[in-house]
Amino acid sequence: MEVIGGGGESGDAAFSRDVVLDGVRRFDLRTTVAWVQGVGLSAWAYYGDEEMEVPKRVYARMLRANYEYPFVKFALTDDDRPMLMTELPPAGLDREALGRTLVRLTIVADRLLDETAAAIADRGALPDWSGRTPRNAALLATHRAEVEATMPAWEPAPARPRRRSLLERLLGSKR
Repeated sequence: MEVIGGGGESGDAAFSRDVVLDGVRRFDLRTTVAWVQGVGLSAWAYYGDEEMEVPKRVYARMLRANYEYPFVKFALTDDDRPMLMTELPPAGLDREALGRTLVRLTIVADRLLDETAAAIADRGALPDWSGRTPRNAALLATHRAEVEATMPAWEPAPARPRRRSLLERLLGSKR
């Protein structure tokens, strides 16, 4: 996890930190963690780039995930940017609860990567993340099993065969 900004000091009644989280499949998840004394902690991950147009089917999938995954919700900002968010009450909040919360966001982003690619990257063309290792691997290792135990079973979708382009179909290419 990399801290990239924030506001306020840790002793203030309200402060925030901007971090970048990596999952196993989804990298560079920009997340804001905000604490307000007496209210609790909120964490929201900007799921896609600004000014991305989210197709209805992708947004519908995000909303369906609100029911499938406990403790997280998808929402849209005022400028229609998708966010993955969660909140924790102040009672019982500690370092371990914060760690589980951040891991929960990365696991959901990992699981929905293929289905929500159109909300993440232009034309759904995801960056080449092959060969990358998560910057927060220790955090994932510590909390992953516990967090996944509260989630539905999941396996990545099988790779879909590449579709032939119109030109390939017209010219009869057998690729």
